[in-house]
Amino acid sequence: MSREAEKYFEEVSGSWDVLRKGFYGDEVREAVLTAAKVLPSDIVLDVGAGTGFLTEGAAKIARKVIALDFSEAMTGESRVKLGGRNVEFKIGNVEHIPLPDESVNAVIGNMILHHCLNPDIAIRDMARVLLRKEHADRWLGFNTPRVRSMLEQAGFDDISVKPLESCCSTRAEHEQVKIPMFLASGRKR
Repeated sequence: MSREAEKYFEEVSGSWDVLRKGFYGDEVREAVLTAAKVLPSDIVLDVGAGTGFLTEGAAKIARKVIALDFSEAMTGESRVKLGGRNVEFKIGNVEHIPLPDESVNAVIGNMILHHCLNPDIAIRDMARVLLRKEHADRWLGFNTPRVRSMLEQAGFDDISVKPLESCCSTRAEHEQVKIPMFLASGRKR
């Protein structure tokens, strides 16, 4: 994670839930949870959990959700909203997930890989901690053949990389820019 990204998320943590709505809608949460096929008996890892956008939805379904984020401030916001529920909060890096091998049933994430210094390492580490043969993740900023290749190299089969109707919306040089989003999923070999 770059220092710029760390600084940005520390600064916006208190207003992220409002800001996030300008980037993407709640349909993203539903698409990710549907793709991950989260079950009531599952332990789910939310990588780049931030203020708990995906964590909150997964916690309504799963037995336990581990919310992993590098930002103390973002995690603090999530703790305020979701503390006392079936959520465990961890500070850490998605490229070095602080969990044992094969310890979670599903890994979910939203717009995390584009912040990673080494997204291929992040995907391999997600595969490492995954127990059940499912993986679902959503992010922007990668071409789909590259994502498919990274998933194959990390040990996934039955790979699907599909474009979504939803777009991440941001401002660049005083213009509104829409960045296509997609959903990638696969089964661990």
